[in-house]
Amino acid sequence: MFLFVNKLNTSSYTTGDFTGSCQIVNDLKIDGDSFQATVRCSKEKFQLSYRIATEKEQNDLKQLQYGQFISVSGSLESPQVNRNQNQFNYKEYLQRQGINYILKTSTLQITPKATPSLLMRIQNLRLKLINHLTENISSKISPYCLALIAGDKNGFSLDIYEAYQQMGVVHLLAISGLHVNLLIAAIYFLLLRIGATRERTVLFLLAFLPLYVVLTGANAPVIRAATMTGLLLLSEKFVTKWSSFSIICISFILFFIIQPYVIYEVGFQLSYAVSFGIILSSRGILAKLQHPLSKSLAISFVSTMMSSIVMMYHFYSFSWVGIFFNLLYVPIFTIFILPGCFLVLLLSFTSSALLIIPEKLLTFFIQIIESTTNLFAKIPHQTIVTGRPTTTVLILLVIVVLLLFYQWQKKSFPVFLLICFACLCYISTFNFNGKVSFIDVGQGDSILIQLPRNQGNYLIDTGGQLPFVKEEWAIKKKPFTIGGSTLTPVLESKGISKLDKVIITHSDADHMEGLDDLQKNIAIKEIIFAKGAENKDIMKKALDSMPNIKQTIILAGAKWQVGDSTFECLYPNQEGEGGNNDSIVLKAKLDNKIWLFTGDLEASGEQAILNKEIKADILKVGHHGSKTSTSKAFIQKVKPALAIISCGVENRFGHPHEETLKTLEEENVSILRTDLAGEISYTFGKGFQTTIK
Repeated sequence: MFLFVNKLNTSSYTTGDFTGSCQIVNDLKIDGDSFQATVRCSKEKFQLSYRIATEKEQNDLKQLQYGQFISVSGSLESPQVNRNQNQFNYKEYLQRQGINYILKTSTLQITPKATPSLLMRIQNLRLKLINHLTENISSKISPYCLALIAGDKNGFSLDIYEAYQQMGVVHLLAISGLHVNLLIAAIYFLLLRIGATRERTVLFLLAFLPLYVVLTGANAPVIRAATMTGLLLLSEKFVTKWSSFSIICISFILFFIIQPYVIYEVGFQLSYAVSFGIILSSRGILAKLQHPLSKSLAISFVSTMMSSIVMMYHFYSFSWVGIFFNLLYVPIFTIFILPGCFLVLLLSFTSSALLIIPEKLLTFFIQIIESTTNLFAKIPHQTIVTGRPTTTVLILLVIVVLLLFYQWQKKSFPVFLLICFACLCYISTFNFNGKVSFIDVGQGDSILIQLPRNQGNYLIDTGGQLPFVKEEWAIKKKPFTIGGSTLTPVLESKGISKLDKVIITHSDADHMEGLDDLQKNIAIKEIIFAKGAENKDIMKKALDSMPNIKQTIILAGAKWQVGDSTFECLYPNQEGEGGNNDSIVLKAKLDNKIWLFTGDLEASGEQAILNKEIKADILKVGHHGSKTSTSKAFIQKVKPALAIISCGVENRFGHPHEETLKTLEEENVSILRTDLAGEISYTFGKGFQTTIK
């Protein structure tokens, strides 16, 4: 099946300049100054990306609809593969959608409207629904209406959404089987009450379900729930009633035949895992529980156990407290929030006077829920960071969970198997061998040192970007940051939730701007920096925002040892200003190899340490391979076997410079570069490997 689909997913285009007319067919999104959409050009789909120039242009683009044509010029580019271990692979994701290229657009012009297909008409109806909810309902309620009626979660503030995630109840903000079943049940009984026959009601619901799927964004959980509901209705009308297990299996097979790549989607995996777990436990575990609270707790436990395996693989963590919070939140959303949202939607098409009281009541409930959520979300250790499990551990986790359900069904609750599950969760957080990883943070530095047997986790620099001031309309709801978008998931994928030391070599943005977002997600015990680095505004601001983290100032001569690993600061010798030539130079003995980390040290700084013992096996090249660093005299004194350069792909500085590469080649030094290889990692006793082969 996959080979057949791959054969169909070929392109007649190549990378390079592109000019033409494209039709908008899917995923129309405007976020700040970013415009994205899936477009079709000559029967081939592209992922269009465009930077909006003005607020007026943004407002014009908001009027676009599915099926409309736009004239564009720009270039076709291959999507990026993941540049760090376990990072999201955007190229594979697009290929599963039948998209081979990104259309980076430089100019865009809206052309007269075309006649959209029936599917696109329904998609446009959804756009109108989203606009109606945004414009006619109060800002406190509209995010919930958008999420629970139209399947659009973009209305929530980042803080409240993350609070729901922290508590393990964020699934209630997405349309799922619970919402579909409640809506279908309500329509079913309403139609019967007004005199419709059972047969006509079933036929109406069978026709309504596909429409509802498209109106809510056609995500995998909704399609799964709608398919199962449709199969249940069909089985009651035309054949012998199927069991829930038969229905979920048939829906899975249909999914796989129609769109085999959907099995890679997180929403699909979560939806089927949880549904499968509840169906398996319904006849045994749930049937023998009499008290409603016990039954609800069991359902919540089963759902959490099944979803946790998927969460560990994709997000490297899961929230265990959701088992308990769902007992409170599910009834509130089921009884008050969801019906309230539909009532507000219906009344929004009538007189505004009729909307006042329901809006106030719903706002009252939402304010209580959000206040409670923000309060509970501050409780520590609600989320367990597990790292990404290996394939072997994943298989063992599935086996243990299934055995746990089986034993629970036959006997009492199997505590031993739950302990086994907990141990497997934490295996990926234990680093047996030790590892050094040069994380790809673009044009910057960030080096992770994991000492063997969990003796310590150190991060040398955090990467970062120079902040650009934008007008309010151009700011994205969740802007990309090195600390939050790159470092945090990379560290968590390795099972790291705490850093023992963060060493900031100097105060340039590309070495430390990511610190602020990083410390919001990863606990930091100690920040180390050179004397004088704190005088730079960017560093001073960062340190002032972290008063509870130990701050240590060092100069040349500082040393420490953990087990067999030793660290020594060779530079700077005196207080500086946090510039390139004030960079901390750290010499480390790791796995019986000598490593030299040089920050952005330039030639004059290198000259200052030539009289020291700087011979090393592996050199982190200074200043991203700039010609102002890595002098011949320095390389001849260090005599490295391998040099590692951290720099961004096609960066505007031209790093690494040809002069630097030539110097290293003349001294027979092997070279690895993050712009070419992505993350570069060294495992103690095993050697180097790169993310991009």
